[in-house]
Amino acid sequence: MTQTSWADRILRVLDAIHGNLDGDLDPAALATVAGFSLHHFHRVFRGMIGESVMQYIRRQRLERAAFRLRHVGGEVSATAFAHGYDSHEAFTRAFRAHFGVPPREYRDQQRAASDVAVVSAERRVEPPRRLLTCRFTGPYDACAPAWEQLMGVAVGVPGVRLDRPTLGLVYDDPEITAPEHCRYDAAVELDASTVLPTLPPGVVARTIDGGTYAVLVHAGSYDTILDSYVALLGRWLPRQGWNLANEPVVERYVVPFGSAAPDDLRTDVCVRLA
Repeated sequence: MTQTSWADRILRVLDAIHGNLDGDLDPAALATVAGFSLHHFHRVFRGMIGESVMQYIRRQRLERAAFRLRHVGGEVSATAFAHGYDSHEAFTRAFRAHFGVPPREYRDQQRAASDVAVVSAERRVEPPRRLLTCRFTGPYDACAPAWEQLMGVAVGVPGVRLDRPTLGLVYDDPEITAPEHCRYDAAVELDASTVLPTLPPGVVARTIDGGTYAVLVHAGSYDTILDSYVALLGRWLPRQGWNLANEPVVERYVVPFGSAAPDDLRTDVCVRLA
């Protein structure tokens, strides 16, 4: 069993955690997902992720709560209960310990600082998409190795749609999550009927759901794409009163990096509505 195949097994666990953060995440069940005994699972997870499984779950829940407070607002108590805390007080203590300020103060500071105008946003109905992906964890502007690995594999896989825009699945807000913990999947589309060969470690097939998406077109360099996230998630969407699905943001690189000058790049920032 190689280290990289162990990484794929831990990636399955991370996907399971991300998909059920609001539910019961039992370490024994997660060990089964990974195919390890519980005894070994804790050590493997800590060694490969740098946190214990419960530390990782707690951080993910707090960061999701911070995302909600920053972009949606609302009552702190409702946010606490929605993210697995039994009391306002316990949530406030944990939030202050992680972010350095109580959640109410954080909410008010972030909402006051996010006054970014929306240029254009719309609803689009999108089909489900089957993807070939490669995970990168770290600062988003350092994700080139994931793209190099993915494209090196994709050119030899039948059914890969290199005639369609590439995609990025963005799991974390870099203004909330420490850069070394940010997760990103480089992705290319696959025909739904493609029978995949054995994939090398680190490259995984996954599907993103179809449905109604809120889409904002970001024009220009990736250096300013955070402004478009704030405009869409912090300004335009709250005025519509819609709920967001518990999924990563999808970046669709309509005019991708390397094909045009930075000012001419075009990226669809897409979030699925629940």
